[in-house]
Amino acid sequence: MSRASESALQQEIMAWIRQNQYVYLATVDKKQPRVRPIVLFLIEGRYFFITFSGDAKVGQIANNKWVEVCVPLNEEGHTGYIRLAGIAAQNSNASLKAEMAERCYFFDEYFSGADDRDYTLIEFDPETAEYLRPGERYSQTCNLKRY
Repeated sequence: MSRASESALQQEIMAWIRQNQYVYLATVDKKQPRVRPIVLFLIEGRYFFITFSGDAKVGQIANNKWVEVCVPLNEEGHTGYIRLAGIAAQNSNASLKAEMAERCYFFDEYFSGADDRDYTLIEFDPETAEYLRPGERYSQTCNLKRY
């Protein structure tokens, strides 16, 4: 298969991400990588995670902002993935936290409201993507950095 232009590749990646919210987030704890499943929200071109303030990932991101997200893909019995690499940081903007709380389908199960002290909003800014289409043998990479 011929290589898609970067903008076409970016659009294809975004289409997959919009339909696959369950991802794996990798952080670094000192020298040890840590990977866990998490829900990724893509809203108006911005990426977010909602988590508990006391979770280890919050401290790990505060100590090392570089993270990676892996989106597993499955189509017609074939597997693939999207790996997003970039920086993550806690976002404390009260109005943004309230908006994300409203958009999160599981928020009310875990938090008492947008001002809940145990609610942390993390914003993720991916710089690059590695994309292996389901059923293909070679991945492609592209730049995702917003200017």
